[in-house]
Amino acid sequence: MNKFRVVLTDYRYESIQPFCDVYDKEADIEFIPMQLHTKADILRETEYADGVMCHFEQLDSDIIKNLKNCKVIARSAVGVDNIDLQAASEKRIPVANVPDYCVEEVSNHAMLLLLNCAKKMKQLERAAADGSWDYSAAKPVGALRYKTLGLVGCGNIARCIVPKAKAFGLTVLGYDPYLPEEIFERCGITQVKELDSLLAQSDFVNIQLHHTAETDKMVNEDFLARMKPTAYLINTARGGLVDEAALVEALRRGVIAGAGLDVLSTESVPADHPLLGLENAVVTPHAAWYTEEAMYTLLTSAAAEVVRVLRGQPLKHQVNRF
Repeated sequence: MNKFRVVLTDYRYESIQPFCDVYDKEADIEFIPMQLHTKADILRETEYADGVMCHFEQLDSDIIKNLKNCKVIARSAVGVDNIDLQAASEKRIPVANVPDYCVEEVSNHAMLLLLNCAKKMKQLERAAADGSWDYSAAKPVGALRYKTLGLVGCGNIARCIVPKAKAFGLTVLGYDPYLPEEIFERCGITQVKELDSLLAQSDFVNIQLHHTAETDKMVNEDFLARMKPTAYLINTARGGLVDEAALVEALRRGVIAGAGLDVLSTESVPADHPLLGLENAVVTPHAAWYTEEAMYTLLTSAAAEVVRVLRGQPLKHQVNRF
């Protein structure tokens, strides 16, 4: 029996058993996990694959044009910026991602960063560790209730933040020109139609956007200058949304009060990265997405998308259109 051949180009997971849990149930699918880190290797091993999965390696136009049998490309992630979508569309190869696997986790982490910034946990933890045991190390700290959270981008994760923020007494504003008004009303978000207005009103500005050419470094010197000097920036989306040099300068000069960041423009970062040394920056190592449950859902969902296409079924989450 001829089997469909599914190639995983690369991975950094501790275990790929969740992929196997899906493919082992399919007698006519051969799953081939590989660690391909050169373009030549990827070209060779994917050329006749029926399905291609990837993690971090680039699937550029040359690789996609070289695919002879490919019926689907799937990335076990939300972002697909390492896949040439135009080339895939020209070849009529659908590309799938997993946009819904860690909504609770990331929304929880966004609130964790917000609370850490608001209570200045970095300073308080140090005051306990060094023996000074002095709450005033964090002064001044204001109450959360009646403060305002501004959501820039109101997709699934941002909407999941809303009830959690309201439980702490925060008012929630949202800016997203691509969503109809009824979405804001249904989710309990006060719609703000101008970004400037949201920035001027918000005590916390949470970025929840995809990283595209349009949004690249949108949080720049001008953006930060339009925020309140007492406001905090929260980013659990993509590091490329932020001009880090501008953010470092704004934090040093007190243009804004602080930042809570789970993503940076390059990962991993050196120990002397300027953001890591700032008192008013809380940085975590791209951990917002992670729980064991989310990891399992991520990998099984990506594999399930490949199986759907090989069975002649529509994708659940297709990124490109043709």
